[in-house]
This record gives sequence, structure tokens and C-alpha cells, in this order.
Amino acid sequence: MAVFLVRTTFTFLFLWCCSVTNVLGAPVEDYRDTLGQLHRRADSFAITGAPVINGNIPQRLEIRQLRKNNAQWNLYLLALNRFQGMDQSDVRSYYQLSGIHGRPFIEWDGVPLLQDMGYCFHTSNLFATWHRPYVLAFEQVLYGIVQEVANSIQNDTNDEYKNAASTFRHPYWDWAAPSTDGTPVLPAPVSGSAHIMLHLPNGSLTISNPLYQYSFAVSDLSAFPDSPFNVWHETLRYPSTKEATATSQNSLVSQQLQQSQNTYAQRFMNLLQAYPRFANFSNSAWTPGQIGYDSLESLHNQIHGLIGNGGHMAVIDYAGFDPVFWLHHVQVDRLLAIWQALHPNSYVESSNELIGSATIVRGAQTDVDTPLRPFHSDKNGTFWTSAGVANVENLGYSYPEIQGKSQSEVKAAVNALYSVSSGVTITRRDNVQGHNNELAPLIAAGLSNDAPFELAPDPPATGNYTEWLTNIRVAKDALKETFFIHIFVGDFNPDPKTWSIEPNLVGTHSIVTPYVMKRDPLQSTIVTGQIPLTRALRADSHKGLLNMTDKAETKEYLTRNLHWRITTMDDKDVPRDQVADLKISVVAADVQAAEADDEFPVWGELKVHHTITDGRPAGLGIGDDT
Repeated sequence: MAVFLVRTTFTFLFLWCCSVTNVLGAPVEDYRDTLGQLHRRADSFAITGAPVINGNIPQRLEIRQLRKNNAQWNLYLLALNRFQGMDQSDVRSYYQLSGIHGRPFIEWDGVPLLQDMGYCFHTSNLFATWHRPYVLAFEQVLYGIVQEVANSIQNDTNDEYKNAASTFRHPYWDWAAPSTDGTPVLPAPVSGSAHIMLHLPNGSLTISNPLYQYSFAVSDLSAFPDSPFNVWHETLRYPSTKEATATSQNSLVSQQLQQSQNTYAQRFMNLLQAYPRFANFSNSAWTPGQIGYDSLESLHNQIHGLIGNGGHMAVIDYAGFDPVFWLHHVQVDRLLAIWQALHPNSYVESSNELIGSATIVRGAQTDVDTPLRPFHSDKNGTFWTSAGVANVENLGYSYPEIQGKSQSEVKAAVNALYSVSSGVTITRRDNVQGHNNELAPLIAAGLSNDAPFELAPDPPATGNYTEWLTNIRVAKDALKETFFIHIFVGDFNPDPKTWSIEPNLVGTHSIVTPYVMKRDPLQSTIVTGQIPLTRALRADSHKGLLNMTDKAETKEYLTRNLHWRITTMDDKDVPRDQVADLKISVVAADVQAAEADDEFPVWGELKVHHTITDGRPAGLGIGDDT
């Protein structure tokens, strides 16, 4: 049974209904909901999202903001704990929903697999839109469990919990929001402990922490043929070894995330400002002649790799089982929704699949009306399409930065959250003594309509500044597995185990693959990513190491000090000239600073500076194709 810590007087009914997990991690009972055993029925699982009560569309909130609402926080963790204990033969179990993304490569909701792959789309125009109904399905099932948990509470706070349950939506983890008070990027409930204490109406209760890991049933590992995933009974992050006794190294995960954290907001703000076309914004596929190398998918890959680092999140086939996957992908959906609010006239275009999925073969043409299999929008077998999931409010949720806001208000909201870490602040805030301290709680928790904000009273913007960026281009299957590309400005330790946390590291980029991605030199999929350099250069300029306003001097400084290295997930150095199709280049654009807090900077044309990387291993040379 569950362990009670202080003044605990729970009724037997509450304990039985909640089915919380004990401190040893074993479910008190397998969860069986009352809405029907859909895996035993012929009709499809209709993914309709959580219901909207009284016409008021709830917002998905940042996890640290959700935590401030004690009733919703308790419901979230109790329901997620219970969700993870569901019978794994149920089509709506945590196991089966997580497995849609990759292993165990089994049919879900009656949708056959054409090939041994996950249903998910990557390096595809459908990447962002496919994951939207995926997260919606997870949220819908979790919402139903939240209602049952709330209804089971028998005490004076029953109405409080029922009201909290009615507006529940799955939270996101905003890894891009800069911390002003030293708060780690990885939230404490996700990384802190395998057990967590909840403060419930009648006392405190310790349960297995459903955000820390997911535990597989012993029999399930037979569905995972890949070592070491076939010996790990829990999801792991940066695992200590490849043995069955491995543990997560969350402290190292947190250090890695922290060292690259400045790049997350910069990348997202750059995507909002300089990527008006969905086809370029959405996915990491390279188009010859393309100079803007970043994308939402590429940014998302950076987080996957840094969290997993050899564990589940770093491998497409297994990522969906880690509970942080869902917090991460709600964040990705939020960033997509913000981009859509600012670029309403661009969306999914017709394109050919470079990799394919379990239901789409490589080379097939897809577009806005392509079925997003295996997700059904009704019980009759109709599939969701990108067209159908374009508007989040039609799906029963929204986000604080966009709900009821004009484009100017959306810009003001994202500027308030992210401009402290992005190039927009460089010209306008150089002479300001510190950032607005009133924003700190909001940056830590996410903006909400009931938490108004004020922007710093900055002086008017003047003149241009230059954005400097490192472009990364490489074959996705270059190493046949997930790997890191580390970008430095300045010297670094020769030990590759330290590279992701080196002081002079600007950012670590991740190339995320299935467990084994077969190398096909004749049909390699080339992907791209980008690590912004401007903030690092500004810091060195403040130290007197260069005059950043002088482009020639900046180019010469980068020629001497820009470095890149490659490592596998087990921290082994890979010679740069042995990484297939790897090309590192530097691009820059003149940018006109914004003149108001509800505006964005205006970017000029990106130009390639070949001389910085010419003649170096895997460096783009003069005359090379961009």
C-alpha cells in the first residue's frame, strides 16, 4: 500500500479509486477505466481531445506554473501514475500510446504497418502536424483519468478538485525560457527523485514519481530486440552504463541542458523572425541552395539528444516511453502554435517523403490532406489530416501567449519571455542595467492571462547589428546512430566526455536517429541545424577580446577560435572528416533592431563566410555548395 508521511487519514474509497503506486514502484492494481475496452471493440478510438466546458477553452500551462495549482498538480501526478499502471494490452495504455512513436512496431488501433518503423514522421513536412494529434490522444486519455481521480475524492475539497479537473490540460516544459534565479533548466519534479510527495486534502502521500521514469513490465522487454534497451526495466537518461543495473544521470543531463540553454531561445526567436515559410520552419531536411539551416524539428532534436544521451529520449524508437517526452512535445506543439499565429498564410506544402514512416514509404508524396495515421478523428475510421489539426482551439486547448491575442500582443509576449537570451536584446539593452526583475517569476513559470507583465523600459533602438550563426549540414545516417555536434568559440578540454559542458561551448546539436539507421550512400538524407554565435561573440566582445562591430575583425576572430567536434552517445570522439557529408559553415545577416516591445527585428539577407571554415576538416570551403 501507499506510504503515508504526515497526518494521513484517507478513506479506503480514496485509496482504492486512486490506485496510486507504492514506493517500490509496483502498481496497487492495473487500471481499468469505465469508458470501454477499445482494444476489444471493432470501432476506432476517436481522438477528439479533452472536452471544453461552458465554451471556455483551457490553456496548456508550463509545468512550473501548473505546480502552483495544488489541486491540478496532485491530479496530474496521481492520474499519470495511474495511467502508467494501465493494462498494456489496452490501446489507450501508456505503453501502447508511447509505442506508437517507435518500438515495439505493433499495429495500433487497427492501422497496419507497411514496414518495421514507428508511425511517426521525421525529416518531413508532416513532422510538426503529425505530433499534434499524437499529443492530443495522450492528453485525452490522461484527462479522463484525471476526472475519475477527482470524482473519487470524498471530502470538503471535492468541488475544488472537480473544478480543477474540468480545465485540466497536459502541461509543457519550456526549456527555452531563461532562468534569472539559477533555477535548473530541467524541472526538479522531472529529475529530482524516483519518489514524490503530494500534499493532498487529508494529508501527505509519497508515490512513485511518474515524471522521473516509466517502468516496463518484465514481459515487455522481449518486444525490444536492441541492446541495451532489452535489459533496462525503466526509462533512463544519460545512463551510467549499458548494463541492466544502469541508472539515470540526471545531474549530468541538467548540466548539458544548462550549458547549451542560451541557444534554445535564440534559435526559436530566429525561427519566428527569419523563417516565414512553413516548409523551411517545420523540418530539418536540407534543400540545396538553402542558407537558413534551422527548423523546429532541428531545435527539438537538440533537446532529445541532450536529455537522452544514450538513453531512451535519444533514440526515435524508444523516446516516447520517457515521461519527459510528453512535456517536451507539448512544448514543441506550443512553439508551432506561436509560429502559426505570426505566419497564418503558410502551412504544409506538397513534398516527397525522405524517410517515410510505418504507413508511408520513402519517396511518397504527402500534403496537407495526407492522413496522419494512425490517429482517427471519429469512430468510423476517418483519419486526422494536417488541415484538420491546423487550429488548436478547434482541438480544445490553447496557450497563454496566443489565446485572444493580436500578432503584436503575441510578439510582446514572446519578447518578454525570450528576448533576454536572443539577439534582439543586443542593440537595445546594452546600456540597460539588468533585465526587468519583475519578469523573473513569469520566465520561470510561463506567461498566463492572470499574470500580467511589463516590459523593460528600454531606450529606442538605433542602427543595425549583425547576427552570426554556425550552419550544420550532415547525413542523418552518417554514424548509423544518434550523435552530437559540439560548437565552441575558444579553447576546450581534449577529453570528449567534457565537451557538452565546456565553458567555451556555444551549443551542442543533436542528430537523432532510430536505433540503427542503415547507411545508404546513394540515398542519404541530408539534414541541417544551426547554433547561434551572436551571444557568445557579444560576451567575448565585452571581455575586450574583439570589437564585434567590426565585421572583418569578427571574421578573423572566428577563423581562429571557432571549433567543432563530433561525439557518439557514449562520449567517443569521431574524426570530423569521417562523418559523412558533414559541412560546417558560418553565415551572417545584418539585422535592424526592433523599435518597440511588440515588434521583431528585421533580418537582411544571410550571407555565407566561406573563409572562416575553408580548408578545415568538414568545413565548408570556397566554391562548395551551400
